[in-house]
Amino acid sequence: MIKKYQIKLMSFLVLLSLLIGSVLFAHSGVKDINVLNRMKLMSSMAEHVKVLSQMMQKKISFNAEKASETLNKIFRLSENTPSVFMVNAIDPKSEAKPIIWKEFDNFIKLSNKLSDSTKSLSISTYEDLRPAIIKIGTDCKACHKKYRE
Repeated sequence: MIKKYQIKLMSFLVLLSLLIGSVLFAHSGVKDINVLNRMKLMSSMAEHVKVLSQMMQKKISFNAEKASETLNKIFRLSENTPSVFMVNAIDPKSEAKPIIWKEFDNFIKLSNKLSDSTKSLSISTYEDLRPAIIKIGTDCKACHKKYRE
């Protein structure tokens, strides 16, 4: 059970690393300011999740204050997510699927789920990292699976 859990978690972390790298590369050449703002918000969120992941992997030292601050930043970014998607902007570099705007209420619902999750999470010990990252990752994946190229 633990081994299966660790494999899933490591797979998620590898995927997250690839996502962060591709997002940073994707920003070059974006012409539409709305798309650029969306990409910046998502990149920032990914960077904050990466901090928590690095703490969990012991690549950086666990710091409860920094972890809570990072979690709060993810919360604020997730709260702002619907606002950066209000405009149905298109850019060749955009990874947002057009279905977002056809199903905007559901998109907001998924975004709010992440926001509600991060608001309810608490990281005060190293042991709190794993369940927090899994919850955040699950909520991110639910939206990305449906609404991201």
